[in-house]
Amino acid sequence: MEYKRKSASFFWPIVLIGVGVILLLRNLEIIPAFNLSMLLRLWPLILVVIGLDILFGHRASWVGGVIGLVAIGGIIAFLMLSPSLGIKETGGTKTDTISEPIGAATSARYYFEFSSDPVEVNTLADNYHLISGTITHSGTLNFDVNGTTDKVVHLSQITTSNDCLQWNFVFTEQRWDIALNPNVPSELIVDGGSGSVNLDLSGMKLTSLQAAMGSGSSNFDLPVSDTPYSAIIESGSGSVEITLPAETDLELTLDSGSGSVNISVPSTSGLRIEVMDSGSGSLNIPGGMEQIGGGADMETGAWQTAGFDTAANKITIKIFNRGSGSINIH
Repeated sequence: MEYKRKSASFFWPIVLIGVGVILLLRNLEIIPAFNLSMLLRLWPLILVVIGLDILFGHRASWVGGVIGLVAIGGIIAFLMLSPSLGIKETGGTKTDTISEPIGAATSARYYFEFSSDPVEVNTLADNYHLISGTITHSGTLNFDVNGTTDKVVHLSQITTSNDCLQWNFVFTEQRWDIALNPNVPSELIVDGGSGSVNLDLSGMKLTSLQAAMGSGSSNFDLPVSDTPYSAIIESGSGSVEITLPAETDLELTLDSGSGSVNISVPSTSGLRIEVMDSGSGSLNIPGGMEQIGGGADMETGAWQTAGFDTAANKITIKIFNRGSGSINIH
């Protein structure tokens, strides 16, 4: 008995080619912006098309090809006619501009909760705004400012499970660019995400810093100050680079994770290092420091440079918790 061999359907190759054509037409702006949530409106039609290919596509190769061509043509027509049909893209990548005038502000407290997007924070070139920024993101951005003289600024992004359906098939770089007023005494509280974070605070009047970082790499450039201030940094699995200022009295408290931490200390400042916990990661401190407490294993204890007590400027680094990442102080 002979069995008639089924023909291979051209349906799926045509569909793959059609998807590429649709993406090309979108990038050339021939068809309007769309996202996955719009295409999911066609799911009943998609089931019908797949069913037709199962029934007829293997009887002759060209039949599957025709079904695929009709399906792709229908999707292109749907996308091109969507504005006139009142169907618009929702969500997706968007760019928001944020700003707040300085007004009567004499102090500021910033609460930043970052996401997976890269972040750049630096200082403003003018004295007219308290904060200004351009943020290209997905999800919902929350920007809120309260107070008159003592300003409180909240900036965060909310991402829900539905946001994965809002991908708009356009490869736009998502990033946060934020600039802060350099002349208003400011407290900064940061909750880092999985994206890289670069905080160049070297021009600010910083009164304190609290940062809990995530899996993204981070860089902190701390400012010179006439008055002492403190910085508390909790690192995660991402690497951390910290540059400490000269001519400043500063206390840095470190809670390290699995990522490496590198701390650059000015040679002109007196330095004291206090280690309260022995972790699995290595600890490297500058040579020539005098051990004034702790055991010979250098896992915990205290070290300071010669003449620390009489130094014009003092930097104290307190390491409360150590993880598996290395800590390098130089």
